[in-house]
Amino acid sequence: MTPNKDYGEMTRRGFLGWGFSVFAGMVSLATFLLSTLRMPLPSLMPGKSGKFKIGRREDFPPGSVKYYQDQQTYVFADTEGIFAISAVCTHLGCIVSKDEKKFICPCHGSYYDLSGKVLQGPAPKNLQWYHIQELASGRLVVERGKHVKPGTKFVV
Repeated sequence: MTPNKDYGEMTRRGFLGWGFSVFAGMVSLATFLLSTLRMPLPSLMPGKSGKFKIGRREDFPPGSVKYYQDQQTYVFADTEGIFAISAVCTHLGCIVSKDEKKFICPCHGSYYDLSGKVLQGPAPKNLQWYHIQELASGRLVVERGKHVKPGTKFVV
């Protein structure tokens, strides 16, 4: 075996191999540092609260309907009480609109009656009903994270 005369010189192949090794090492180090620094942060970032205030009992005379666009919720009042229904279609999450006798999904044509029951698909389930509670201050709060059986009303 003859000794390599160019042992002290860097070849193009050697330079590229060295550069790749340095790059891979830096990426590994950066990934390790970022994952270590992220550990104290929560995995889920808090979103909008599932509760929102809608007013007082007297703000909902029988026959009234209010739509809370930011919360995607309809609040109805009748002679029996006050109830809240989701405006999110159970098919693909489009926002339903309300006419005089039903909810209509503009995306795929689902229909619901005013109690949220599916009249025509493709929606697979009825609209969700939300729990309503009264705070000590007399204000009413809708809890979107707490679903109730359809027909459950906050008694006035």
